[in-house]
Parts: sequence; C-alpha cells; structure tokens
Amino acid sequence: MSQKWHSEEGQGPLPAHSSPAPTPTALMNLFDEVVLVHQRLQIIIEALHGTSELTRACRGILRDLYRLGPRTVPQLARHHPVSRQNVRMLVQRLAKEGIVELVRNPEHRRSYLVRLTSEGKTLLEEMWGREMALLESLELDISLDDLRTAASVLQRLRTLMDDFVVSSEEARG
Repeated sequence: MSQKWHSEEGQGPLPAHSSPAPTPTALMNLFDEVVLVHQRLQIIIEALHGTSELTRACRGILRDLYRLGPRTVPQLARHHPVSRQNVRMLVQRLAKEGIVELVRNPEHRRSYLVRLTSEGKTLLEEMWGREMALLESLELDISLDDLRTAASVLQRLRTLMDDFVVSSEEARG
C-alpha cells in the first residue's frame, strides 16, 4: 500500500490489515485505495467545476436523471446512501434553480416525477465536457481491459454490499 495511515492520537501507523485468509486483507487494501482515489477525485472535480457549481450530491441526482430518465424522489434515494428527505431537499434546490422540474406522475396521483429541464441537461453536459477533457489529458499506463475489469469488480462489490447491513453489535465483535 502506498500510504501509511496514522491514528488520530498520533501513535504511529495503524496495524497492517492481517487476516488468516488473504481475501479479507486484499479487500481491505482495495477499499483503502478506493477511498484515496475518491478523495483525490473530489478535490480534482471541485477544482474543475469551482465552488459555484453544483454539489457532488446534486450532480449525482442529475446524472441519475440523465441516465435513467424521470424518477420519483424515493427512486432517486434508492441510488444514493442518503435519506429520502435529503434527496427531496436537493430536488427542491435544483427545482428553484430551474435545473429540474416536478411533473405529474401518471402512475401515482400524489407522487411527482423529477426530470431534467433543458437548462439542467445543458449544465450537466457542459460539466461532463470538462470532465472528459481532463480524463483525455491523463497519461495512463493502464490498458482498456484493465480499466474495464476494475470497473466490473467495483460494480460487483457494490452490488454485493447494496443489501448488506451490519448491526452495531456485530460491528463491535
């Protein structure tokens, strides 16, 4: 692993991930790297789009609407590790800014569908354009097959963990 982790108390490196079985150790190392890549990616994205652009949570909602089409708030919330109330607040903010709109849901009288406005679609496509230009400028020494394999492995892990819940007693051992 390329980074040494330190405890909050400053007592030196945390114990190496060790397990009698190699798979849990390899998974923990993979998760550590995913976290580090995610943190760096967030810094890059914020620098790329500036502070005046949408939050990453709002961008996630917009990406879902672009890829999946109009959705209800509960449907959007299922794709994100946040509550319906949180998604509802994000949708209300995006609606006030004219980026999404609420339209009648033909399948449910009381539920509305959230959909991108043309302004929202344009904004998202502009952001993707900046992101793609940055990604195209990277000099990767990683094959296309390796990138596809990595994405497939992460998708399978995410799918496995979607319904995984650990009780507080189990977590403490």
